[in-house]
Amino acid sequence: MEITRTADAVGLFCPMPVVRLKLEIEKIEPNQVIELLADDPGVVEDVPAWCKDTGNQCLSIKKNEEGIFVAYVRKRRG
Repeated sequence: MEITRTADAVGLFCPMPVVRLKLEIEKIEPNQVIELLADDPGVVEDVPAWCKDTGNQCLSIKKNEEGIFVAYVRKRRG
């Protein structure tokens, strides 16, 4: 998977990780993938819900070794 951009929301809490994701996803082309980094556990529910509402695709969300949630979102087709 090729990552086009990374949205760093570490240290930010709801709703800011999704706001940061929204701002960054506006800068990429349809079908490109953005990586979101966040330490707010709310992203596990918030990101898939936001994707469902906006038509974007949540590819995965996992917690890495450092305790950071890493989410991959594909921008919806134009």
